[in-house]
Amino acid sequence: MQFTAVLSRTVRMAWPTDRAEGSGLFDALPPLVDPARSVEWTVQCRGKPDHTGYLVSITPIDAAVRAWASTWHAAIESTECMRSLAAACAAAELPPLAGLSLRVSPQHAYYWDPAMPERLQLQLSFEFAASHRLALPGCSDAENQALFGKCSNPNGHGHNYRLDVTVTPHPSVPNTVATLETVVDREVMSRLDHKHLNLDCPEFADLNPSVEHIALVCRNLLQAPLRTAGLDLVSVTVWETAKTCATVQAAS
Repeated sequence: MQFTAVLSRTVRMAWPTDRAEGSGLFDALPPLVDPARSVEWTVQCRGKPDHTGYLVSITPIDAAVRAWASTWHAAIESTECMRSLAAACAAAELPPLAGLSLRVSPQHAYYWDPAMPERLQLQLSFEFAASHRLALPGCSDAENQALFGKCSNPNGHGHNYRLDVTVTPHPSVPNTVATLETVVDREVMSRLDHKHLNLDCPEFADLNPSVEHIALVCRNLLQAPLRTAGLDLVSVTVWETAKTCATVQAAS
């Protein structure tokens, strides 16, 4: 039976690599020596698994990434870095790449698609707390309860939301991370954080504040200001819980 699969393998290490103590071979977070930081490289390979069920063993992926890392001494948050790692994966005869990613902190990651080799995407994660009530204005309390269950508690309920914003950086923006943080804080956090979405936020005057609508509102609040700041919005994802999220793509 032949089928196509994408295998993702994450390799953790201290960066710069010459600052690392220990091997990190067992995928624990590597011990760090100042000023090193722990980073995660994820290699995605696409292809048809063979009779063993393997698309590729993880061992050559780990070896290729670690060997390449020992030779790369320039900035890692760049398309040049991703292209270099992709070339190393090809030289190691790994299956074709579906993508590469670099996570430099729990809130900060870069994504690279070999189909768009000159484009690097940056994703930052933010958190805000808010309360809401799911209810349709034309329905009675009983009807809303039937539609939304305990999420239609008349006094509302709260969530600690996570907001993932993905953008395409532009060379003209000298500090993409700081710029993105400034725009998100001004356009989203100042409006939604520690608010009752139904009562305090005019953005939800005509929208039931479901996680889908919250993602839509965040997209609409961010897209034009980000463009003005020199960043192209790719998508917005809002996590309502660790198990539930909604993603809205940038408007064309």
